[in-house]
Amino acid sequence: MKTIIIDDEKPAINILSKFVSKIPFIQLQLATSNAFEALEILNKEKIDLLFLDIEMPDITGLELLKSLEQKPMIIFTTAYENYALQGYELDIVDYLVKPIRFERFLKGVNKAHKLFNLNLNIIEKSKADFLFLKVEYKTVKIAFEDILYIEGLKDYVKVHTKKGMILSRLNLKGIEEKLPSNLFLRIHRSFIVAILKITSYQKSIVYIDNIEIPLGNTYRENVLRILN
Repeated sequence: MKTIIIDDEKPAINILSKFVSKIPFIQLQLATSNAFEALEILNKEKIDLLFLDIEMPDITGLELLKSLEQKPMIIFTTAYENYALQGYELDIVDYLVKPIRFERFLKGVNKAHKLFNLNLNIIEKSKADFLFLKVEYKTVKIAFEDILYIEGLKDYVKVHTKKGMILSRLNLKGIEEKLPSNLFLRIHRSFIVAILKITSYQKSIVYIDNIEIPLGNTYRENVLRILN
């Protein structure tokens, strides 16, 4: 994760830089007491994580954060506890009170790393146009564009495609997690459909050409909102 430290206290910069040097998945791009120097980089480059002091002479950390168009993950570092609520309202990752212990620092960094990896997985999933499923004794590649709908049968799923039906030992929730939400929609406790393949729908039925797929009561409001 590309990281910047902004703090108006030199000792705090030294401590945070030392802590960061121990973490293999962090690449420190800048450690500075000059908020405007950091702001220039933040506006030009993709920075993943920002350690940000709140009380600074020229611009507060809160003001700097609000000025950013593209916000990295934020960990506030401050001697004051009274900003905690305001910080979390801005969706910060963590709030470290000085003097900062390494164990507490590590907890915040690990939280940021989990979020970073989660975002990467979401991005990669959205880029992919296929998934792999175990079918009998082999693993089969299935293109998203070939899938019409998926039917859940306890510990199995039937994947209905343009080329025929594929049976895989996987529950419906498991396959739903592998599918991009912009292309597939759960419409029933037992059915997921490819949104672009839907040709029409009624109050309790979704159609893919002449195929009728039930629309569950608990899913109806969300389905109709998306389709409309």
